[in-house]
Amino acid sequence: MKRWLVGVLFANFVLTAAIPEGVGSDSVSRKDRIKGAIMGVFVGDALGVGSHWYYDLEKLKKDFGPWISDYNDPKPNGSGRFASVHEYRYKQGIRAGHASQTGQLYTMLLESIVKNGTYEQGDFAARVDELFETLDGTSYSGLYTDQAIRETWNHRNEGIGWDQLEVGSNAITSEAAQMNVALAALYFDDPARLAKEANRNTKLFYHNDFTITHSVSYALVVGGLINGVPLEDIKKYIGSVDRETMAGYARYFDSRIQVETGAIAWNSEITFDPPHLIAKVYGQHCEIQQLLPAAYYLIHRYSDDFEKAVLAAINGGGNNMARSALTGGMIGAMVGLSGIPERFITGLNDHERLLALAEKVATLTEN
Repeated sequence: MKRWLVGVLFANFVLTAAIPEGVGSDSVSRKDRIKGAIMGVFVGDALGVGSHWYYDLEKLKKDFGPWISDYNDPKPNGSGRFASVHEYRYKQGIRAGHASQTGQLYTMLLESIVKNGTYEQGDFAARVDELFETLDGTSYSGLYTDQAIRETWNHRNEGIGWDQLEVGSNAITSEAAQMNVALAALYFDDPARLAKEANRNTKLFYHNDFTITHSVSYALVVGGLINGVPLEDIKKYIGSVDRETMAGYARYFDSRIQVETGAIAWNSEITFDPPHLIAKVYGQHCEIQQLLPAAYYLIHRYSDDFEKAVLAAINGGGNNMARSALTGGMIGAMVGLSGIPERFITGLNDHERLLALAEKVATLTEN
């Protein structure tokens, strides 16, 4: 008997359906997985920047048609509740295939890694300071500045150093998690090192332990997928890291194993269709605890199909930009760059430069 998925967000389930073929397949090279994870974040981010923050799905359909399947310009006169944000982005020159400010920061982190051959927090922080000089601390500056970055901007302008925990925001959003994919691409074969560096990077923008744990745990999931760990074994993979180490870098145990909630997509007694409405179940808002469960569900539901996974994330509305970027980083790590439809790559603004960054990071791991 089929049952709707309501009120069972964090339960454990016995899988009664077969795990989809291709999950954890070793047919995709590790280098291709690295590039797929890196580019998957860019694709997800850019897919959402035009249709961001439509919480009413009927208005989303009104402005973008029955199903979003590609990049879109922000609407200068959209019908959504956040029409002023879309108009602002349009006036700033953001068009289909462009990155958001989170994508901009992510690019800066990749550039820093390529320059230094590793994660140098001081170098990346200096680059962020350069960006901060172009902002005024309000939402309507830069490419549109979200809460975590606004609060960090304010703390830097108050003289709080990058080495102080208080420099980051108390927000519970996902910007750092998305950026941490760059670190997963670099340290995928050393989960303890990855946890340490993802923790350090997240603390540049957040001082909330809840956000830090989720952001570090997400990085470990991506790292495991890059390393070829089968999706059904990711929880075990994270659990293999010394408990004391993990407690220091990702404090909350439940956050570290949250990826397993996505396995409900493999349970034949629980169906949820159409799948993009999973965003309505877990929540459409910007909080990382709403975004990640939906992303985990979608990579289980579409474990070998990048396009279906990221488009379901986009068409769920709300903070679809972050949801799709988080989904893109994971499913990109599973299918590799070769598994991402070409139109999503060539449609990215300055895609050749982004591909070159992904190639250089992947090459670093071969040394």
